[in-house]
Order: sequence, then C-alpha cells, then structure tokens
Amino acid sequence: MDPLATARVGLVVGIVTSAVVALAGCASAGNAPSPAPSATDTAASSTAPHPLDPDTILTCQGVEVSAGALAERMPASELPAELAALLEGSPVVPIDDLDDWFLAVSSDEHVVLMRELDPPVDLGAGDVRDFDLLSVSATPGAMPIDDTWGVDVSTSCSPRIALDGLGEVSLTLDPAAPPQADDRELSLLATEWSCNSGQPATGRIEVVEIVETETTVELVVGVAPHPEGAYNCPSNPPTPLTVDLQRELGDRAIVDASFVPAHEITAPTG
Repeated sequence: MDPLATARVGLVVGIVTSAVVALAGCASAGNAPSPAPSATDTAASSTAPHPLDPDTILTCQGVEVSAGALAERMPASELPAELAALLEGSPVVPIDDLDDWFLAVSSDEHVVLMRELDPPVDLGAGDVRDFDLLSVSATPGAMPIDDTWGVDVSTSCSPRIALDGLGEVSLTLDPAAPPQADDRELSLLATEWSCNSGQPATGRIEVVEIVETETTVELVVGVAPHPEGAYNCPSNPPTPLTVDLQRELGDRAIVDASFVPAHEITAPTG
C-alpha cells in the first residue's frame, strides 16, 4: 500500500477510537495524491496503525496546523502572560477561559488556538465542524487587538490533510439510495466548498483513495479546479458520485478519511 493509503487507514482508526494520538500513516504533506484507484485495485487492509508524521501539515478552514500540534494539544495557558491577557480581554473575539483551548501554532508573530467542540457542530450537507479556531498575528491586516496583535481568523473547522491540486468537498450519503448490506456500490453526494456560482461540480469530482477494511470503507475525495473565470458564492448543490466496492458493504462504516480524525459519512441533515 502506498504511503497516502496507509495514512488514510490510520485516520479511520482515529474516528473509531476517538483518540487523535492513534492517527496513522506515513505520508508527509509533500506527497502528491495517487491516481483514483478502481475497486479491483484496492486491497482490503489490515495495516496496524502508525503515528502520523508530526510534521504533516493539515488545513482547518485554510489555516495550517501540524498533526503533531493537534496530537500534543499544548495548553493555551503556556502562552506568554501578556498575550494571554490580551486574548482573554480582547474586544474583537474574547476568550472566556483559556483552559478550554490548546496551542496549534505558537511563534513570536503567529498564534493559533483551538478547542474541541463537544458535540461537533453539524452545518448540514456533510459539513461537520470539530473545533473552534482563533488565529492571531502581528500583521497590519488583522483586526487589531492592540498596537501589535490582531485577529486574522475566527471560525469553526475540521482539520484535513491537504490534497495537492484538489479542492475540498463534503460527502453525504444519497438519501434517494441509502446503503444496503448487499450493495457493491455506494451512492454519495459531493458538495464543493469553493465558489462555483451555485453550480454542481459535474465532471470534476475525483476519488483519490478507496481503502476497504473488514470494518470500514475509507474514502478520500477531492474536486479538480474549475476553469478560470469569475465565480460568485451562493451555496453549491451536491454532485452525485458513485463508488464501486470490491465486495458487499455488509455492516462496514463508510468514512471520509481526509479528515483528522476521520468522519463517518451519513445522510444529509438540515
């Protein structure tokens, strides 16, 4: 199995155990995605989990964090006292209790704080957010907290492994064709996250990885860039996607293994 596939297997273990430290893989952020495999090219995997490379870069609503920082979760109380006081008293995005947050990025000019959401926030169409994130920087463009620091991002998000050259999609089961135990194919809906003028991503959805194990069907799906041009941002409709399986689905969980930890793919909500 190639390194990217091994990484996906570990991410699925993460959702089963709910422990980020159990994330698996050998891939680094520089690995390019492999071509989309067919079901006949994808062997069932019994690979034991390995720690995800701590230097692997994840993205959370466009903000980069490392897998190591996500696993380590250094308490936000480790911030310098002056900066901690600024954040707790910030009129821009006040933090009521730093003890709820951990440091995902910490440098002299950039700090990213995250806190886990329990339960996660389900925004519908497969968009489930596991964390709150606050990014502050010593840059002129940020929303100022004081003469030096400012907020540049405040959002909820779920970390994902970046797929070189491909955009992000959210996946749901197709409610018109819910999965059955004897199915040899999955009917899914893929919704492009980037602006596409409210149009589906027909012809651009790419299956990067399909890994079948005894307990899971692990999918990594992205979307190829759309043609150059100007696109506005009403909500994009879902694009139908059919995925062939090597054997009958049975009672295996269907998961999106691009997330860290992986997300189970369910019917759309909202």
